[in-house]
Amino acid sequence: MFPILEQVPIPKPTPQLTTAVILSVAIFLIICVGIGFYMLRKAKSWDEYAIGLRDIGPAVTGLALTATWMSGWAIFGNAGLSYTYGWSGGWLIGIMNGMGLAMCCVLGYRMRRYAGIGARTVPEVLKVRFDSRLPQALAGLIMIVLLIAYSVGQYKAMAAVLTVAGVTGGGFSGFGAYGDALFVTAVLTWIYLAVGGYAGTQLALAFQGAVFLVVGWIFGIWSMFWAGGPDKIATAIAAEKFVRPGGAATPVSIGGYTAPLAPTYPGYDWIGVTAVLFMFMFMATGFPHNIARFLGHRKFSKRDFWVMIIFVILNCITPMMIGAMGYAARAMWGGQLMGDWNKPLYGDAAAAYVSVAMGGPAGAGLFAAAVYAAAVSTLAGMVFIMATNVSRDLIFNLAPKTSGMAQLWITRIFLIPWILLPLYWALTAPPPVLSEFMAGSAVAQGGIFFFVVAVSMYWKRATKWGVVAAMVYGFILTLLHPAVWMPLWKTAPVPPFNHWGQWALLLMFGCAAVYFVVSLATKPMPKEKLDKLFPAK
Repeated sequence: MFPILEQVPIPKPTPQLTTAVILSVAIFLIICVGIGFYMLRKAKSWDEYAIGLRDIGPAVTGLALTATWMSGWAIFGNAGLSYTYGWSGGWLIGIMNGMGLAMCCVLGYRMRRYAGIGARTVPEVLKVRFDSRLPQALAGLIMIVLLIAYSVGQYKAMAAVLTVAGVTGGGFSGFGAYGDALFVTAVLTWIYLAVGGYAGTQLALAFQGAVFLVVGWIFGIWSMFWAGGPDKIATAIAAEKFVRPGGAATPVSIGGYTAPLAPTYPGYDWIGVTAVLFMFMFMATGFPHNIARFLGHRKFSKRDFWVMIIFVILNCITPMMIGAMGYAARAMWGGQLMGDWNKPLYGDAAAAYVSVAMGGPAGAGLFAAAVYAAAVSTLAGMVFIMATNVSRDLIFNLAPKTSGMAQLWITRIFLIPWILLPLYWALTAPPPVLSEFMAGSAVAQGGIFFFVVAVSMYWKRATKWGVVAAMVYGFILTLLHPAVWMPLWKTAPVPPFNHWGQWALLLMFGCAAVYFVVSLATKPMPKEKLDKLFPAK
């Protein structure tokens, strides 16, 4: 069915390729904007804008959840990992997607109860849960910082596919035509978020998740045949040398294969691998843009719940399909993509080059739409969270008399800086290996908010001071991430801050320890208030 190509040059941009990619991306974004305007009828008041009419079904919820989860990390970062690090890159491709999202579906379901008693944002769940404004405001601030960093990766994924397609020189932004295209993307994303609100965003996310699911599966399977089949790819990968300057041979192996890696890489050793497994378990529920997908769904029957789970499972496999494209690229082109000619994309562009080599302009256009589906969906979910963090969790928190209409317009206005700030970061200082960069924010969000938000909805004994202490601890540890501190050390760094796995485990389980110990050591909420939050079945 698929031809086996022995010698395939790395594709070069052509006018036809550029046109196909721009056209595909334009059609995709126009559909998203159209969805936003269609759902304007469900976003006329603040409550409707924030959580819709609470009538969203299981298929839309499942696809929207996987869309916010399968970000630029999944569709570009995973191919970049497998291409850059070979088999050792496989530890971050997402083997725990299914478990993490399944846990999110179970724990996140209780979000609907809190929406029913006044919560309109994820941090406001904490206000309702602990009858205190402090944890709400602190959570809102920390979420903004972590989500800005995570948003950068979405723009790099979009920039990579545009650059590969030849959307480069000229332009009005000062960053070339691809910078112009990203700016237009940011504007159109703002429009559909501003007019469609939560319900419009949720439906657009479902559309994006469906595009990502179909295209990811097709191209992942196709790439394995295109590169000669799994056996040929495995042989080629085993013969490759994956060298990271200053690295040491990792004991993590598959089939006897090891790769020289730096301690700041998550798969450096078994400590790092263990941390990755827990990261994927915690972050699916810890991501505020993930768990917020449950604020506006309708009450599910058992059948509805399993419909949602089926869509989640199908899309959980998609990142592995994208990872296969990175292995196919390494088998066909060796380490050529790591040359200075491909700076700053390097291995992160592997999947885009494979899509062009396999499918020509049409294949590149289709894959570009999938990249945008993954990146724009996560970007939109995070930007919406950050804007409501300002309007609801900070301003309304401090000034409760702020009207609903004022909150609505404040949210629409604050969508703008949270869309543009990470865009500027991505254009001026893009991270060299996307997934490695994103993993820092993922650990922080998972380690902090899995316990602070998700566990608190189920554990009666949790206290306000327990969640506040966990958030402060987790944020301090985030600032000690190896990527931040490694360049500052003039001599040998002091563990664990030069070792990603030790740092990640210390953050995640340190948050857990602080959360439980401080909660048990402080006074719980009054029984009559807890009975309202945890009614007898």
